[in-house]
Amino acid sequence: MDDRTPHRTAARPPDRAARWAVAAALWSLLYAVSKVGYALAGRLGVTGGPEVPADSYAGFGPGEVAAAQWANAGVGLAVALLFLLCSLSVARRVPRWLSLPPVGAVALMALAGAVGMIYRDLSSGVGGTVFGLYCLVWSALSAKVLVDLARGRT
Repeated sequence: MDDRTPHRTAARPPDRAARWAVAAALWSLLYAVSKVGYALAGRLGVTGGPEVPADSYAGFGPGEVAAAQWANAGVGLAVALLFLLCSLSVARRVPRWLSLPPVGAVALMALAGAVGMIYRDLSSGVGGTVFGLYCLVWSALSAKVLVDLARGRT
């Protein structure tokens, strides 16, 4: 074996854009895990969000709260998988018109969650700023992945 030639089997370290996508995926998993906890407890709400009044449960039948939270956990997992896919080199071959809308939608939804939760807490004092700040970070990570995809970097 010749020591002067690079090893072709050595794994290439992920580039900076891929690391941002992985960070966004991990951040998304926090949401999914939180929702699993709420589903198991049969509770409405979100970690760091406002306290949910007891009368909010009136519109739900038996098991529907848990089902809704399981669905939310599924959405969080799907978003995490979306970002993981964005971290792969194969993402460069996906047409931008196909990859940009879902990532952009996540960025906008997270930003809306951040603004809504923080504004609601500041205006009425019901809580939710912690989840709002979580959403703000989620939105920033999503926006970074979106920009990297738009520029053709993954």
